[in-house]
Amino acid sequence: MKKVACILALSQLCFALEEAPWFGNVFEFNFQANYEYNFFNKVDRGQPQLHHTYHTNVFGASLDLTAPDTWNWEVEVEFANTTNVSTGYRSAALQVRKLWLDDVACDPVSFSTGFVYRDASTHLRKALSTPYHARANFEINAAIGKEWSRCYYWFFRTYALAAIGQGTKGSPWLRGDLYFWWNVEDRHQFYLYGRSCFGLGSRKEVHTDRFRGWAHIGHQSIDLGISYRYFFQCYGNLRFDYLYRVYARSYPEQVNFFQFTYELPFSCF
Repeated sequence: MKKVACILALSQLCFALEEAPWFGNVFEFNFQANYEYNFFNKVDRGQPQLHHTYHTNVFGASLDLTAPDTWNWEVEVEFANTTNVSTGYRSAALQVRKLWLDDVACDPVSFSTGFVYRDASTHLRKALSTPYHARANFEINAAIGKEWSRCYYWFFRTYALAAIGQGTKGSPWLRGDLYFWWNVEDRHQFYLYGRSCFGLGSRKEVHTDRFRGWAHIGHQSIDLGISYRYFFQCYGNLRFDYLYRVYARSYPEQVNFFQFTYELPFSCF
């Protein structure tokens, strides 16, 4: 059951590094390949406003390892192509997390903390759909969750995340996410979730014709998502996500996200 729990936990949207407070089997790798397409037609407080639909394609991959059993290490890289910025490297990240409480091992809840370093391309930060603030970005996060199990598998999980970050320029940002998901006989999983991000910059207007990044803008967003995942036993799993931006301030609004993720756990030991 713990192995299945690990696979399910490694499901963060938008190629975000894993944040769910459950780790996998010791010395087992998990590889993810990702594709996302999103589009929008308007930027709240955009000057001037967009005249055409803004399209973004993102390709990413990540690899993580739990070693020892209360430490998790993950690396990620992504590339993107957007309406106004050509295809190129978008970012690379390293995350280290510590598991302090594990409800699979009889603690009342699961609780983890993490530290992230992300290098973000100067070239792709000129794209309106790139969320990173600076070339070097640092973030700390904490997640708390709870699962409910039957004899052989868990059937429901929920967790909440809080994070604060700062780049080498600009203002800090805050993030908060909330996840609910259901497991049907370790073969089908269904997710409902919300994610939010709040940049603490002082600027309100978004100059779309000479955009240079979100570091100094007080942007806000809330996205709601649904997801379905299917397991191919030892051949990994495939997941589809759809998200819609229900609230935006000084940020792209009414954004539609479509995401596909293939994941394969494996061991070299």
